Amino acid sequence: MLTPNRQMTFDFPENSGRGELYTAIYDGQCEICQAFISWLRILDRHHRVSCVPIEPERLKELHPNLQLEACLRELHVLTPSGGLYVGWDGVAQLARLFPPTWVIGQLGRIPPFRWLGRLGYRFIARNRYALSKCRGGACRVARPESVRKNSLFSAFWSCYWVGLMLRLPLIVLAGVRDFVDQAVVFIRTFRRRLIFPGGKLSIAFLGGFPCDVVPLVFGELFTTVLYDGIVVDPGSPCMRRSLARHLRHLPKDSLRAVVATHHHEEHVGNLNWVSRQASVPLYVSRATAQLLQSPGRLPWVRAAIIGQPECLQQPFELLPDQMTTQSGHLEVIEAPGHCDDQVVLYDRQEKILLAGDAFMGTYFATPNPDVDSRKWINTLERLLVLDIDVLVEGHGHIHTLRPDFPDLPGIVIRQNPKVALQQKLSYLRWLRDQIEAGMSEGLTPAAVEATCFPWGRGRTWESFSKNELIRVLSLGHFSRSELVRSFVRDNTNDQVLPTVYQARLYSRSKSSKETP
Repeated sequence: MLTPNRQMTFDFPENSGRGELYTAIYDGQCEICQAFISWLRILDRHHRVSCVPIEPERLKELHPNLQLEACLRELHVLTPSGGLYVGWDGVAQLARLFPPTWVIGQLGRIPPFRWLGRLGYRFIARNRYALSKCRGGACRVARPESVRKNSLFSAFWSCYWVGLMLRLPLIVLAGVRDFVDQAVVFIRTFRRRLIFPGGKLSIAFLGGFPCDVVPLVFGELFTTVLYDGIVVDPGSPCMRRSLARHLRHLPKDSLRAVVATHHHEEHVGNLNWVSRQASVPLYVSRATAQLLQSPGRLPWVRAAIIGQPECLQQPFELLPDQMTTQSGHLEVIEAPGHCDDQVVLYDRQEKILLAGDAFMGTYFATPNPDVDSRKWINTLERLLVLDIDVLVEGHGHIHTLRPDFPDLPGIVIRQNPKVALQQKLSYLRWLRDQIEAGMSEGLTPAAVEATCFPWGRGRTWESFSKNELIRVLSLGHFSRSELVRSFVRDNTNDQVLPTVYQARLYSRSKSSKETP
């Protein structure tokens, strides 16, 4: 077994393939290790270091003397000349490679800085399993039973917050980058209507005050989909003026019907209005009709920004199994998950799926409180059976590889729709396994949530600022906590898990106000 914190040299086999690279062998389950490697990859602009997560079968490929237990305890750094630096000495050795950290590396080699560095590193090494986010067998290296036996959640949270602080500059930069990208897309699509090949499909971008804040800050565009004479999800009352401009530019008598895919406020606020203005029938599902005939009072934040939907008024018709369009048919398919009344519309001939909010990006992490992710998994499994060339999201994004669709950055995503659906399905299944394992181990709700968003996954820290901002501004109605909660709800109690620093404020009555 290798001796910690000592330099060792040995000859590498000729076929090791390491060349002139340093090799950093790290625990991919440790939050601090993940943060360290993130920074290392940013600093390593000349690609001098190969970062290798611990995999038992790969250690022997690097060198036959490397031992799994020793690598789990501490970082191991292999040099091109055959040296091995372990623990703090490995950190200092890597720091010397880059100008911004060269001083740290130099000081870290001499007392008393070397002693202090080793002391701090040894604390982490002694709490290897406690500091790990290995839960329910998700880790392929550490033994889950050892994790459960040795985990100290004070150490767990210390590691979590250290991981957060180490990534804080990256989180800020990712937030700034996202804001700029979102602003560019918002400007490009501002009040436009994009007509796609064949003329059947067009996307009308909606907005107004104050709902324009949402696409700028959070990147969620507001749209109505126009498909072969069918108006799908015509927006909220705050967006009515922009919708009216789009409708005025349509050919006379080109519309046949208006349809809602589900009851959420940004989709249904103009249903009766469009039906009257265009003199076309209105179709909703039975479940949506029941919800909209007496809609619950929205939390004040959502009502202020998007607008409280009006009660559904007669006349309206219930959605049939198939709708007739100007030149064909759309199949109506129940698709619960995002909410219980969600439906999707499918053109089998054109292989186009109008998904509404049944697909909201692969890694959507801050859902509303009526999401049921177990039903969503079943829905995605059923949708994957369909033959789909074009997937249209309810908020304007289109997934397709069809060459006749133009390249529109931020709108048209060059991806096979079935690959996108499969990735979302895999993500939700992984979340389900994480949550079930965490709850079976008796983890606190906050710990369950944290283990679902490990810092080693780029999307965790890249979206952190946006996710936490929407949690605060929505008073908890859209949050990572709701994503976890969406796997454990039942029909009798949707508060299975306590809230995580959130408050919910309603205006129906005093009894309906919560501040957990």
